[in-house]
Amino acid sequence: MKNIVIIFLVTIVFIVGLSGQAVKLAFIDSNRIMAESNDTREIQRIFLQERDAWDSEIDNLTDEVRRLETELETRRLTLTETGKREAEERILAKMRERQQLIERIYGEDGLATQREAELLAPIMAKLRTIIDRIAEEEDFSMIFDWVTSGLIYAKDTMDITAEVISEMNRN
Repeated sequence: MKNIVIIFLVTIVFIVGLSGQAVKLAFIDSNRIMAESNDTREIQRIFLQERDAWDSEIDNLTDEVRRLETELETRRLTLTETGKREAEERILAKMRERQQLIERIYGEDGLATQREAELLAPIMAKLRTIIDRIAEEEDFSMIFDWVTSGLIYAKDTMDITAEVISEMNRN
């Protein structure tokens, strides 16, 4: 993927170079920013604390299932069939409760995903503001993210969308 981006960048520089316009390109390493930024370190600390609390809830339910299983095994010989069935149903109910908790927290669009997005939103807004400011101050035409190989900033003057739409609608 990075090879495609490099080819794309070289092509842009070549085409723009032929047109006589100066192009100034840059990239960021979003993984490094996330790893080294004080803001993201604090977010990570908060998230890990919350994750530990969620994991503790899950562990408590796991312990409860084990306790119920041990209790059933200890009392199996003295329980009636109805008593055994009720004990097994309690175990299964507790196992379902545990699984539902795991899904609610760590499943798709679970609490963990939502909380992470909530914590990262102000960081991402700050990052966007900083990138825009640096791009304007240093007159960058485009800025890419090395990690995602995606364009994260481009001068408005480089956007030819309206021209393409106009041309498409002309035919």
